[in-house]
Amino acid sequence: ALAAMATVGMMNEAYFTGRKEIVAWIQGKYQPSLQKVEDLHTGAVYCQIIDSIYPGTVQLSKVKFNAKQEHEFLHNFKILQAAFAKNKLDRHIEVEKLSKKNSFQMNLEFIQWMKILHDQQVGTGETDYNAEERMRQAGIKPSEATKITGAPRRAPPPPAVAKKENVQPARLATGATGKPLGTEASAKVKELELEVTDLKLTVDGLEKERDFYFGKLRDIEILCQTHEDQSMPFLRSVLDILYQTEDEFVTPTDAVADGAAAELEAEA
Repeated sequence: ALAAMATVGMMNEAYFTGRKEIVAWIQGKYQPSLQKVEDLHTGAVYCQIIDSIYPGTVQLSKVKFNAKQEHEFLHNFKILQAAFAKNKLDRHIEVEKLSKKNSFQMNLEFIQWMKILHDQQVGTGETDYNAEERMRQAGIKPSEATKITGAPRRAPPPPAVAKKENVQPARLATGATGKPLGTEASAKVKELELEVTDLKLTVDGLEKERDFYFGKLRDIEILCQTHEDQSMPFLRSVLDILYQTEDEFVTPTDAVADGAAAELEAEA
């Protein structure tokens, strides 16, 4: 069963688990301070997951939870590799790619695979694994453990009110009327700017995720088309699924054509 885990197909439902669900799972079970999938590049959380599946097979006391440098990331992945070997997990760990900062896609795939392993070996329900208690048992201070990805984000403090005699009217934020905004309004503007930045990062991540899965589907389509002349019903079924659309879905090309037809009809 363990060897079979190495060949779990991309169509396994766990590979469709979104990054938000993955992050929420990690926050609830292993590291509350983890903010995004890319933060897994330190290797520390992976060691925790294996520790929860196979207790006593990970040298948790040697894991650097506050790793900041590349050599520290590699150190954690060496511990993970040793645990994989000990538990006979036949899965190659691409350390060089996984340990790169901002490595989203590689870490997303690997954590999805790890979740499959966890769910198959432990189950999807509540378990008695206590990450904080395990780290204490391993001699790790709670303060060190929470540094894995830095402290959770906090809202920026409201700007200090300038002394009346030092106020420079030209530098104050102004509203539509041209009048200076109050301290509360300025704080709100900054909060909204941060929110916009977060949304842009979210959209960027979603676009990368979309392009990745589109590439996978395109590879499947090419493979099916290559063998289409072999009269294999299975390939025809796969292509039918790939080309299937929602009833109300309109492709961009169809939308343009419909718009042009409507304009011609109006002119007539």
